[in-house]
Amino acid sequence: MKRFFLMFAYSFLLLNLACQPTPEVEFVVNKGDDVVGEKLADSTQAETATERQQQTFPDRWDEGPLVVNERLTLTVQAEVIQKPDGLYPVYRTRQHGVTQEEVVSLVERLLPPPTSETIPVDTKADWTRSYQEWLDDLAEQQAWVAAGKPQDGVERDEVMMSAAEVDRISKEYQRLIAEAPDQLETTPVSDYSGLKLNEGARVYTLTNGTRATVDAMADSSFVSVGVFKGCSGAGYIYYQYTHDRERELGEVKPFLTVKMAREEAEEKLHKELDRLGFGDFTVSRAAPANLCAMGRNDGTRPLSAGWGFQLRRSYGGYPLSHVSFMDSRALIYGDEENTAYNRPIPDEMLEVFIDENGLQALRYLNPKDVVAMESENVELLPFEQVKMRIRNAMVAGIGASKLDQAIPCTIYRLLLTTCTVRVKNSDDWYEMPCWVVFFTWNDGQATLRDNPQIMQEALILNAVDGSIVHAEYGY
Repeated sequence: MKRFFLMFAYSFLLLNLACQPTPEVEFVVNKGDDVVGEKLADSTQAETATERQQQTFPDRWDEGPLVVNERLTLTVQAEVIQKPDGLYPVYRTRQHGVTQEEVVSLVERLLPPPTSETIPVDTKADWTRSYQEWLDDLAEQQAWVAAGKPQDGVERDEVMMSAAEVDRISKEYQRLIAEAPDQLETTPVSDYSGLKLNEGARVYTLTNGTRATVDAMADSSFVSVGVFKGCSGAGYIYYQYTHDRERELGEVKPFLTVKMAREEAEEKLHKELDRLGFGDFTVSRAAPANLCAMGRNDGTRPLSAGWGFQLRRSYGGYPLSHVSFMDSRALIYGDEENTAYNRPIPDEMLEVFIDENGLQALRYLNPKDVVAMESENVELLPFEQVKMRIRNAMVAGIGASKLDQAIPCTIYRLLLTTCTVRVKNSDDWYEMPCWVVFFTWNDGQATLRDNPQIMQEALILNAVDGSIVHAEYGY
């Protein structure tokens, strides 16, 4: 598939932005050169002959505010996050088409054998148990508040629900209990061989007397395999930050207090990852969470309190972002009518829920095969060139949007991590070192930085050739 890199002209240098008027900048499309391939070949030859050199960058970049033009005032107050060892490998990967046999093998490693299967519907007993757990949690919080909120080392929500909120949730539970079936229609099974891709979730009763929900979907663009212990409905991980945000917006859902320490949860997590063969995945985000099941009429049933983890491959120890980001839609990247579009590359991720009993849920999205290491330490652009490319991109992007008023833009973080880009004339991918440039458009947006509920805006540059990495215009 043809790879389209959007690049900026080298001839436009913003060396004196603060004191000189800035001309308009146009995007220049890469005409088919292969700077990345050439640098990969050069670095491979160099590695066989001489000792690899570390590549380090400043810890910070501070600049401005600079009145760039009538549309943009740019301030840089950015920490620069990079690999501690200064070595930047490049791996070749490709999409992994998961098979039924692989799904069955993973499920067998996570669950004991089944005795029966059924469709995912919560029974009266399920909803009654969940309701009682919520009442117990509420009573514990009320007793803690009545005692003057003593410091006992347990993290609790200090904001009490109103009587109206408690009454509404209680009535919702009572409705769900009344409408739920007394029991499920089941089919006897002795293994997971009947588990099929793309046939929806299945609830299994296990030999240890518990239940678990399993779902597996796979097509040419998306793969998802999920296993949720204790669930008799579609399982998901409900993070405390999501719960807190929904409360701010007036939507109150039941949430069980998380008493487990993160350190204990991470210790259990890494033991399970090693056992399951996911030892090369690294935590990018962790937060207190509940394991929940969606029941009849989409009621939310919390099952357990613990920690939710989102993990990604680190590809040799690259730092990972603890917040979600995407290429900013606020920047204009060129002539949209005449731009070739690529299908976005699916993001590989592992999501795991851990409670005091260990791993209770796992979802694996878009598996990849690591084919080879293309370079142990590819040559990156010097930092002065990186800064120039960033300035040019911001000027061109905001200039093309033709806004009528000046916008203050603050760059607050540079992260040198990996992004997946296409290999020229191939269906393979490179896990390529890239600069992720986090920014906000005005002072009011500063409060949204590092908010896990907010998709952060970013400009993404290939750290090897300086081209823009964009999901739609082509990696």
